[in-house]
Amino acid sequence: WFWARASGSALPAMMPVRAGPRLARAFVHVAPAPASARSATVALLRCAGRGHPRAGCGAGAAPILEGETTFRHFSAGRQFSTAEQPVASARLGEVQHGWTCERVEHLEELKCSGVLWRHNQTGAELLSVEQPADENKTFGVVFRTPPEDSTGVAHVIEHSVLCGSRKYPVKEPFTELLKGSMNTFLNAMTFPDRTCYPVASCHLQDFYNLVDVYLDAVFHPRMAEDARILAQEGWHYEVEESGKALKYKGVVFNEMKGVYSNPDSVQGRHLMMNLLPDTPYSVDSGGSPQEIPNLTFDGMKGFFERYYHPSNARF
Repeated sequence: WFWARASGSALPAMMPVRAGPRLARAFVHVAPAPASARSATVALLRCAGRGHPRAGCGAGAAPILEGETTFRHFSAGRQFSTAEQPVASARLGEVQHGWTCERVEHLEELKCSGVLWRHNQTGAELLSVEQPADENKTFGVVFRTPPEDSTGVAHVIEHSVLCGSRKYPVKEPFTELLKGSMNTFLNAMTFPDRTCYPVASCHLQDFYNLVDVYLDAVFHPRMAEDARILAQEGWHYEVEESGKALKYKGVVFNEMKGVYSNPDSVQGRHLMMNLLPDTPYSVDSGGSPQEIPNLTFDGMKGFFERYYHPSNARF
């Protein structure tokens, strides 16, 4: 879990019975919320279904959570007694803008409340953790992305979706956010069976900006229409000297060459592959330098369309 790793805590009480990755979204507010902040909360996850051909939500899709019920007003660092534990802002079975509250639970070890929502139309799950004692706001979306080979398609897509989107059609919005935002965490990670896109910031408006960029990136990326992004992030041919043989280059290709030059990394990968044959763990989700050049644009686009959908997402 990114959330658990970032906070140094675990959420065993909120782990659903069903298997699969879960990512917590923490909302923190330590001052009265201005109207602009509340409206940003209302629209926070709207683009998760906006205009997506498989989401069933049009451009005027309703927001996911009401700002008035999402924000809880607490003082930073305040310690709560058992008699005054913060109360969750939702009730079991409550429906808000197409999302149904399936579980409400107080997380004793974190002194906060957690609410699990399910989107009625797509089945997407959203775990909202309202943490009054931490001003750092975190958000993440996780997709189940089991690979079928070692071409690194999940890894290449992780890089490629952050190379511009419908709403932010610039070459590398991720780089611009690194330079210009007040983020406390900004990254994306490919695991053997899932891909995670987490962000965090202590500044409320900056937090909303980061979330908006990331959601538009994962649901409406330029990479699905521009094969040049695969060449840049995945692999391409390059001529270094006249008369010499062509060489493979690419961001992910070069990254994985470095990974495969580490004996400990190679040992760990081969151990997993041999312990779990005939499963997604028997191939390298990051990509083998020998296999990455076999990745095609159609293959990458098909993988994206299969897995990058709200019904396969955990917010």
